Amino acid sequence: MDNDKGRGAGPAGRTAAGKKKADNSRNSKPLGRASMTTEERAKKKSVRLLQQRASRRPRSPDKGEVADDAGGRLFVTALARGLEVLSAFRAGDGALGNLELAKRTELPKPTISRITHTLTQLGYLSYDSRLGTYELGGRTLTLSYAALANLDIRRVARPIMQKLADTHNLHIGLAVRDKLMMLNVETCEGHGLVGLRLAPGSRVPMAITSLGKAYLAAISEDERNGILDAIRRQYGDDWPLVKRSIETSIRDVAERGFCVSMGEWRKDINAVGAAIVPPGGGTIYALSFGGPAYLVSQDQLEHEFGPALAAAANAISTSLGNPKT
Repeated sequence: MDNDKGRGAGPAGRTAAGKKKADNSRNSKPLGRASMTTEERAKKKSVRLLQQRASRRPRSPDKGEVADDAGGRLFVTALARGLEVLSAFRAGDGALGNLELAKRTELPKPTISRITHTLTQLGYLSYDSRLGTYELGGRTLTLSYAALANLDIRRVARPIMQKLADTHNLHIGLAVRDKLMMLNVETCEGHGLVGLRLAPGSRVPMAITSLGKAYLAAISEDERNGILDAIRRQYGDDWPLVKRSIETSIRDVAERGFCVSMGEWRKDINAVGAAIVPPGGGTIYALSFGGPAYLVSQDQLEHEFGPALAAAANAISTSLGNPKT
């Protein structure tokens, strides 16, 4: 009988106990929230927000967008965009409209309109209201002439370059890095009527020219790796072929003092390149020497023009280390 009571009362007892526990649990929640201090709630919210931010994927800049922190805390994005617009003008291009400038800089057209208006007001651009186009203005030209006049390397290099051009009757160019391009700052021509013509101010790709590959061979490994990473993104599927050519050129410059480019930039142009490295440090430049493929053979580049260019680059480098030169 006692057992029967125990079995009968067991489930009922457990049900009552469970109900009481549930009631206590429900009653305890408000008490828990009420007992949490304002400081604890603020701390909990802060942790939750940090976790949410950490789980988000970082937003990559839109195409053509200059990130505000791209150059660090002191980087001025508006100034950078203005200089990008000025850099979009190339030798021989003529006047450009806002649409073409937007394409070249990959900046939004409304942004381009504001920048060109500002640069025109400051005299860095000249506006043709009839055609709606812009040209580089007087203040830009003043800067250009001042920069060229202050390049001591032009004074040192030009006599050596001209002698080489006259001797072999080919084009020789002196260039410096401009992002992933090489910017010509001086050129000398031979007496031939047919040849390569690259005026000062013109630019050629770094990765696929003798100028650019000679430059890449001369800079530090850390700097070169950073540039090659950008070139890799630029060339996409063609990168393996471009990489092999650059690696070969780096070895050639180390062993022979020059590298060769056979129709890489233009199918009809062959050239050699050599680097100018000032003994005391400073800006590294590159020389190129070449011409039309039907006039300049690989054998000539390897055994005649290459050694001559390497000797010229070495002579210029030595002269830069001698202040009396």
